[in-house]
Amino acid sequence: MPRINRGKTTKLSIRLSGLAKENIDKAAKNLGVSAAAVILFELTKILENPPSKSHIQDIDFRKTITLERKHFVVTINEALSEKINNLAEDYGMKKVSLIGYMVSEIFEDRKEEEKENTDPKRLMVQTNENLKKKMIEYSEKHYIPLGLLVSYCILQGPSEERPTYDEGEVDTFMTHVPQYIGDMIKEQAEERYMREHFYTSSCIYKQFMLPGGRFYS
Repeated sequence: MPRINRGKTTKLSIRLSGLAKENIDKAAKNLGVSAAAVILFELTKILENPPSKSHIQDIDFRKTITLERKHFVVTINEALSEKINNLAEDYGMKKVSLIGYMVSEIFEDRKEEEKENTDPKRLMVQTNENLKKKMIEYSEKHYIPLGLLVSYCILQGPSEERPTYDEGEVDTFMTHVPQYIGDMIKEQAEERYMREHFYTSSCIYKQFMLPGGRFYS
């Protein structure tokens, strides 16, 4: 499948709290991706339904989250940049603090324990061609590594119903996931008397193709 043109990009500078940055770094190590990828993964979801202006203003007024002075820079596309610019204007805040509060709040509430066996493992994913297309489009649109999407789906577990598709042929692609995720696929598939590729496909199907899934649309 041809690579999708991401279009023009820009830099987004944000400030994070110390605890948030620590948990982001742990998550990045656990998932074998950059800290920027982890931030974009959550920011994309946050901006689908951002916290209210009053909530962010309350955080800023009460200083319940303390942002460090150092800036963290991530690359984003023009569409996301425009959404953030409009939000900053509506909230009457600088982007560097507004997005910093939103991202920091998510990661301050999350306890990240460092995983063992995080070396990259090559994984073949077998799924429906239309689901593969949907995954790649999401990955390219939001600058989120395909392996991170697969890892997230595996960590959420398989669908309770058998994957079914209206059309499309079986297709495959290769990606990398941390070794412990590869081990998890093997263990969980054995427990369920399933083939590993079917277990993986079921986990992805749950998040992309079923209502309630993180990437369902």
